[in-house]
Amino acid sequence: MLTTAHSQLLINLGTALFVLGLTHLIPGIALLDAQVFHYAHTRTRVLGPVFRLLWHFGRTPFSLLVIALIIFVKPEMGLTLAIVFILIISLEWFIKRSLQRVRPFKLIPDTVMGQPREPLDPSFPSGDALRIWFLALSLPIGLGAALPVILGAAVVAMLITLGRIGLGVHYPLDILGGSGLGILAAGLWLRTLATFL
Repeated sequence: MLTTAHSQLLINLGTALFVLGLTHLIPGIALLDAQVFHYAHTRTRVLGPVFRLLWHFGRTPFSLLVIALIIFVKPEMGLTLAIVFILIISLEWFIKRSLQRVRPFKLIPDTVMGQPREPLDPSFPSGDALRIWFLALSLPIGLGAALPVILGAAVVAMLITLGRIGLGVHYPLDILGGSGLGILAAGLWLRTLATFL
């Protein structure tokens, strides 16, 4: 059963991950982030075909399709899900435009941009990580799924998130920041469910 304690745990975890992601603004940490990116990217880009396949599940069209299905099946739940989603992606858009972090494939030599479509927006935070963690946690928990389903959704979200590094489009702190926003939003939505619905 969903409680406000569960949602508070997600809110706290999401906030902590987002703040950790913001540490890329400290020059020494940004350099370390780039070094970790290079190490991870060169070792995971061999998984490019898998990451390209999973890439579609982190994109906005997939998220909108899932939210539309929830609205159709459970209108109140779906509408609150849509509202929280719109608010969090608006915040992501504002942060990206404010911070203007350049993507790693544009700065780091030997980085292979393996995504099917080259991203044109700034790097921090990762929108794909935000969207997939939001869906992977909010839906199974909100719909009362068993723990193995929730864990399975989290594993898929983790693969999609790590794929952002393998595809050369995000630094590790970008995906932590995006994941944090997605987890935070899931916690806020679940708090709404536990309190009002």
